[in-house]
Amino acid sequence: MQQKHSMLRIFSIITSIGAYIMLIIGAIVSKTESGKGCGNSWPFCHGQLIPESLPLETIIEYSHRIVSSGVGLLILILTVWSWRAYRENYRVKLLGFLSLFFVVFQGALGALTVVFEGDFAKKTSLAFHFGFSLISFASVVLLSIQLFQLKKGTALENGQKLESFIGLSKRMHQSIWALAAYSYVVIYTGALVRHADATMGCGYQFPGCGAIMFPNISSIAGIHMLHRYAAFSIWILCLIFLIVVIRHHKNRTKLVKGAWWAFILISLQAVSGVVTILTDGVLVSALAHTTIISIFFTVLAYLCLQIGWKHQEPEKQ
Repeated sequence: MQQKHSMLRIFSIITSIGAYIMLIIGAIVSKTESGKGCGNSWPFCHGQLIPESLPLETIIEYSHRIVSSGVGLLILILTVWSWRAYRENYRVKLLGFLSLFFVVFQGALGALTVVFEGDFAKKTSLAFHFGFSLISFASVVLLSIQLFQLKKGTALENGQKLESFIGLSKRMHQSIWALAAYSYVVIYTGALVRHADATMGCGYQFPGCGAIMFPNISSIAGIHMLHRYAAFSIWILCLIFLIVVIRHHKNRTKLVKGAWWAFILISLQAVSGVVTILTDGVLVSALAHTTIISIFFTVLAYLCLQIGWKHQEPEKQ
């Protein structure tokens, strides 16, 4: 039995890597504008299992579909396997469900985006496509962490919290959830920038957009600046969160580490964003941007998992 559980944990790592690769290839598809590399046919490419013509955009788009299908299968196996291995663990069942549901949902949305033309499909739907992929990725990683915690006997059961999170005030509990939710919204503004081809909406101008600080939101420059302001606000919120945690919760080591990781990652994300602008949106910087924000969101999701959905008042002595 222990050997089977060890294999499950190894498989969870493989699946997490696969989920990350799926995210990265999706970013490459967007960056290289290869979304129409297979025309309007789905799941095959130009209606063929093996296309007769294989230009670069077709190879990239079809590779994304193949990888996504393979990762979807891995997530399905991981979900069923973990459910069977830990039937009574609510968190294992929840994370497995989220992993599977959102990878299927983002795949379906991607298919609709390919089949149906239109400006909405290109911008809004593709932004949601990335957001749902991100939730699936974070859920797979957190499921893997949960499985390794079960090995060490430190995993949380229903209603439990890590000692570092017991007795948190209701305000801090709500703040962590609000920070994660707002970060997710900000991530969508970044995805919209990518899919609206607004990466260089302000050219090489930074931090402003030339002489205009508030361009029309319907313009490329406006979409770009919307994301800049939103990204700056999340950096400020993470800084405030870190300061509050250090000042009032310095003995809660897990919370302090989480706050530090969140601030460091969002700072690196800001740097990668500036580099992306200065390098004219070069592919490497765009992929770094995607990687860092994915880890950042996973860290916040981990904090939310530890504190639980409902706030519990500390037990009176």
